Amino acid sequence: MVAPPLRLLTIGFSHYCEKARWALDRAGLEYVEEDHAPLLHWAANMRVGAKRTVPVLVTPRGLLRESSEIVRFADEALPATERLFPAEPEARAEVERWVELFDRKLGPATRRGVYFLVLPETERARALLMSTGPAWERRVTGVLFPLLRALMVRGMKVTPEASARSVARVEEIFGQVGARLEGRRYLVGDRFTAADLTFAALAAPVLIPPQYGFPFPPFAEMPAKVQAWVERLRETAAGRFGIRVYAEERPAVRAQGRSDMA
Repeated sequence: MVAPPLRLLTIGFSHYCEKARWALDRAGLEYVEEDHAPLLHWAANMRVGAKRTVPVLVTPRGLLRESSEIVRFADEALPATERLFPAEPEARAEVERWVELFDRKLGPATRRGVYFLVLPETERARALLMSTGPAWERRVTGVLFPLLRALMVRGMKVTPEASARSVARVEEIFGQVGARLEGRRYLVGDRFTAADLTFAALAAPVLIPPQYGFPFPPFAEMPAKVQAWVERLRETAAGRFGIRVYAEERPAVRAQGRSDMA
């Protein structure tokens, strides 16, 4: 019996979903991506028994509810020499430390910082939120946009004070990564690992790499403050690293069934 394809539930433009998607693509696994609009994704999650956050991967072994869980699952399909989590204990522990830092600190900070700059721009924000999900979700998002925006601002604390702290955190982590990369091509060891993938994916909202696994709005259509922030971060050592990693390591998207492809 042929196993059913994996099902990846996402908000298409989410950087945590991109992290999971990248790992599945890298492992050559077949999957169906079911992308949804922000907040409207809750119903799809509930139908499979998940909570409110994405990504969620539905597998024959059960649900995986965190991006790093999905990366580890995908990693099992690769030869030991290509694994994102090295077998050697010391190297693996170091990779885990970087992944935890990026998951807990960088990802929320890039998200809040960009939302703070984009959400007040009504037409640009509406277009972003309507860029993902089946047609009916996009229509609902357009109608309910003011309410959805208010819920997102409240739920993610997209306030001037919190956003300023997030911008500072992004700058701090970019500095740490840049210092680590002096004389090195990768964060850990001499090859690409989950540390590099996680940094690049979760930094993507402030780098806008062309190889991102879901269509970003055109750079020229982004708010001027977003463009300025992106341009400045791209010129840092960490920013150049993130752009290079995308160019060299991001394979083509293998997803089937995604709404933007329909």
